[in-house]
Amino acid sequence: MAYLDLSPMLQAMRVRPSEFEVQGAYLHHVPSRHLLNFDTSGNARVHARCDCAMLAVSREQSEEMKAAMSAWKVVYWEPYLARIAAEKRAAEINREFASHFRPPTAWRRLLARFRRGNRFALRFEAEPRAAAPSQAARSSVKQREMMPN
Repeated sequence: MAYLDLSPMLQAMRVRPSEFEVQGAYLHHVPSRHLLNFDTSGNARVHARCDCAMLAVSREQSEEMKAAMSAWKVVYWEPYLARIAAEKRAAEINREFASHFRPPTAWRRLLARFRRGNRFALRFEAEPRAAAPSQAARSSVKQREMMPN
């Protein structure tokens, strides 16, 4: 029986891992649009629109492909997904950070003006009371003003 030789796919997976991606249960070779998965007995199956899908894969190459795919996932795919997730998180944090510096809406400007106005009013009201001279000191100042020199 003639078998499909997976050597070119195995070589491409080792040399150019970025050409592959996982789509559900399938390994997808993006440039050729070939899909590969494993059946319940562990045999590799190639799915393609060309005659490549006509031949079965030998048991030895199926096992070799399974090992290569496991190594590819650990060495390339999982770090790639982690990097993509980290980049998304960084972009999200940058968007949030930028939102803190957007010009305020009219409603926020009104609230800010109200808050600032209350804060200054409270501060100015508190200062004169704390620094105000006592009643006795005020009367002595008035008496000095009335006295001739």
